[in-house]
Amino acid sequence: MKIKIICSSVFLVFTFLAPGYADEHFPFLAEVSRESVNVRAGPNTNFEKIDKLNKGTQVVVLGRSYEWYRIQPLATTKSYIRSDYLQTLKNGPFALVQGDNVNIRCSASSDAVSLGEVKRGALVKVLGQTNGWSSLAPVAGTAAWINQDFLKEISADVPGSMLIQKIEQPLTQEPSAQEPENAVKVAPSAVSPWVSMRGKVEILVEPLRGDVHYEIVMDDKSVFLLKDMPRLPDFCNDVVDIEGAVIPDPQKKLMYPLLHINKIALVL
Repeated sequence: MKIKIICSSVFLVFTFLAPGYADEHFPFLAEVSRESVNVRAGPNTNFEKIDKLNKGTQVVVLGRSYEWYRIQPLATTKSYIRSDYLQTLKNGPFALVQGDNVNIRCSASSDAVSLGEVKRGALVKVLGQTNGWSSLAPVAGTAAWINQDFLKEISADVPGSMLIQKIEQPLTQEPSAQEPENAVKVAPSAVSPWVSMRGKVEILVEPLRGDVHYEIVMDDKSVFLLKDMPRLPDFCNDVVDIEGAVIPDPQKKLMYPLLHINKIALVL
């Protein structure tokens, strides 16, 4: 009789714990709930720290391993690939992967933990080089980890603009006379007025809201905030030409004008 009681107790504990995980759907949007939260290369504290996030930072949660959430890397998350696996393109920071199933690692070492793999022919954005390794902008298919205690879900829906997109084609060095081949377009905007500008795309230290993570800074130091769009993270720290429309802000909640991008092209 005692044995039956013990078995029943174990079954009840499992029954109460299981639904918490079963109800989860991935991906979802979450927010960092504490200050200075470590992002790690794997799902426990023995793995290397590869980023540190402030309270309020939004992340895309891709999955779970026990009490650890698998998240999409941010622009500040460290990732590296061996430079001899890359063929640098003539048009700037983009490179073509030359090996099969090449590891993206959390530090510049073959012994470092892999954050994921890229296939031959994939395009990546190179941010810098050190000792035979290239540091990269976030790569589609890679991931990092945060303990579940430091995140809170804020939306079951993730804006498409927040998901890392694969770079499908190299940006061409010789754009056509009528329209740059490297232009990325989105649906026309109903807001106004229409503007065009050239400047450097930079990531905001503190995102202003769920769909504003970047700004463009012109030579005269004037600034426009940029509404998120597909592939916008690919242009971070690059000089670009942008056409778009200013989104009205009648209550003056934003420090700078907010721009809906219709076209963005890399300045070569």
